[in-house]
Amino acid sequence: MPIMQGFVGQRAFNIKPTPSKDPATVMSEAGEDAKGTIDLQQRPGADSSFLLTLISRRSVMRPGLRYLRRGVDQEGHTANSVETEQILSRASWDASHKIYSFTQYRGSIPLFFSQSPYAFKPIPVLQQSFSTNHKAFKRHFSNLVSRYGDIQIASLVDKHGGEAEIGQQYEQHTKQLVAEGGIGGVKPGFEWFDFHAVCRGMRFENVSILMETIGNTLDEYGITVEADGQVQSRQKGVLRTNCMDCLDRTNVVQSACGSRALEKQLKEEGVEVDLQTDTTTQWFNTLWADNGDAISKQYSSTAALKGDYTRTRKRDYRGALNDFGLTLSRYYNNIVNDYFSQAAIDYLLGNVTEQVFEEFEANMMSNDPAISMGTVRANAVDTSTKIVVADQSEDLIGGWTLLSPQEPNTVRTFPFEEVVLLLTDAALYAVRFDWNSEKVSSFERVDLRSVTGIIHGAYITSTLTPSQTDETKNVGLVIKYRPGKEDVARVNTRSLSTAVGQGPDIDNSESDPDSARTTAIANLFSDPSDPGVLPRLAAKSSSRKDRDLKLLAFKALPAQSSLAPNKGH
Repeated sequence: MPIMQGFVGQRAFNIKPTPSKDPATVMSEAGEDAKGTIDLQQRPGADSSFLLTLISRRSVMRPGLRYLRRGVDQEGHTANSVETEQILSRASWDASHKIYSFTQYRGSIPLFFSQSPYAFKPIPVLQQSFSTNHKAFKRHFSNLVSRYGDIQIASLVDKHGGEAEIGQQYEQHTKQLVAEGGIGGVKPGFEWFDFHAVCRGMRFENVSILMETIGNTLDEYGITVEADGQVQSRQKGVLRTNCMDCLDRTNVVQSACGSRALEKQLKEEGVEVDLQTDTTTQWFNTLWADNGDAISKQYSSTAALKGDYTRTRKRDYRGALNDFGLTLSRYYNNIVNDYFSQAAIDYLLGNVTEQVFEEFEANMMSNDPAISMGTVRANAVDTSTKIVVADQSEDLIGGWTLLSPQEPNTVRTFPFEEVVLLLTDAALYAVRFDWNSEKVSSFERVDLRSVTGIIHGAYITSTLTPSQTDETKNVGLVIKYRPGKEDVARVNTRSLSTAVGQGPDIDNSESDPDSARTTAIANLFSDPSDPGVLPRLAAKSSSRKDRDLKLLAFKALPAQSSLAPNKGH
């Protein structure tokens, strides 16, 4: 059975022109209940009976929940992408009468970024390099141009505070795209409307300022008109609106655009009406508010904020208090319910296999299947190799991404982070990589002559679930070494700091390989929970010489991914 996630709503209404030149009066509304039951019968004395249909189609290309699905993926699909079409027709659907269609689009800012669900008002964190972002950015607008034609961007994020940086990056990428000639000659327009600043003090009617700014562009795009089964005109472009969630502020602006379009369509039918001030047009506000609530529940599990204004065109303290309660509900869902719901969404859409629930059980989190971690990790290995292997005479044997304790010289100290391990014919390199900026944050070079032993085996760091105690799925290695003069540690800060090992003469003594291979790593240390104590490498390692040893611990990433086979990159 086909399923569409989004919203469908209709309202029938009658219009009776007044004898004077005053605006027409909307006489009545069909469908008094909240669900929109429609009476299609012509009312006595009514000169015109119209039907307004609102359809929102939510994309399945980057599905998910607030904070867990943000920004863009590598194919240019954005989170919370929704196409909303407003259709005006006669209630009878008589083919001889005109049918009007006006389409809008909303979607997350098409850049790689994330926000922590554990913060009440998290700051967006930009990820990936400018070039990587720009590739996805261009793919996104290429998709939009192929579907809609011209694009007008309306960005509603704040120009100050936590949202400012990502808003600036959005504008910068748009300017870069325009400088490159756009997409097939189509150059997106960009209008940054600081909604919170302009509408401060609950003055949401100030959205009219934005309507005046982009009004001419919307008029140039026009609308789609059909009569007698023939398309008389076609909409030439689309307004792409976004805030951070693409919910609350976006709802207000899109409803204002819908109101503007409907007034123009009715005027073409010979009827003038002011939907902003006419108290008898409450049905229009309710229809758009229901649309906003439906989209919001699908993305944030609550109704939309600012819904009181969308419904009544008025804002007061009661609406603000209601918004506060909804905000608390969203915060609870972010940290308690959303991770499992996200795993279920990805599974039902075929993006992941049932293994996603094992991963959720182990980590209480779910990963983003739309991000090609294989490509990201390969780029990390390549970038690290170019930066840290300074000696061109060294031949690279291999590079891997592994998990390692964030605290150096420890084995089971949480948290673990994903690092890059490089092996050349002369040294090994443990690289701490900044995955957001795609840069090396620090690295340590260990000369192979400094290595005194390698232990590999089961690497158990938690016993909460069966998958975390499975010795076939939790493996790793510990490299023991004695720092020497050829060993280097560097940290990439504003001023590059360098530390060169000043240890004793190099010792290439090997530990017993047979016992090392049969002993689990986690069982070799007397007090692994204390990061301040250097773990003893074996029961007999009590001499000062052995205490000078250092270690690098690495745990293998999961061998199997929950990503569905047909979703691989």
